[in-house]
Amino acid sequence: MSTKLPSRATIGTVLSVIGALFIAYVGVMYLLAPQSMAPDFGLPTWPRGEGAGFLSVKGIRDVASGLVIIAVALTGNRRVLGWVMLATALTPIGDMFIVLSSGGAPATAFGVHGATALAVLAAGALLLTGPRPQPQDAGDKASAARQAAPLHVHPVSR
Repeated sequence: MSTKLPSRATIGTVLSVIGALFIAYVGVMYLLAPQSMAPDFGLPTWPRGEGAGFLSVKGIRDVASGLVIIAVALTGNRRVLGWVMLATALTPIGDMFIVLSSGGAPATAFGVHGATALAVLAAGALLLTGPRPQPQDAGDKASAARQAAPLHVHPVSR
């Protein structure tokens, strides 16, 4: 009995969706209970009082990041999802450097933010390195050619 292993695209998509749901959850928690979440970010201090609004900024950023990934995943275009994941990796990379440059715990910088960046990069790489989908027939080939063609914008005369 042979068992077919999941494709790179399937693994990358699953990692992307799981990561998106997780970061959206983290964002919601930053919106609902910011002071309880802030210490886990890894900074030695976090905003309090009037500055605590910055924790909501992080919450909204994380919710939006998760929703963008989910929206792209729902299109079914794994290559676009792969590029979105690679771009999204900049967020945890930036967070890692913020923690390190602010005197935060290196273990948290690398163990939370660095590991997240590696997982996001891995998902993106899996999505981009698999074989490209091939059109099935002449109609599909024409459709694929139209989709691959650059978008030309023609000026509208008045």
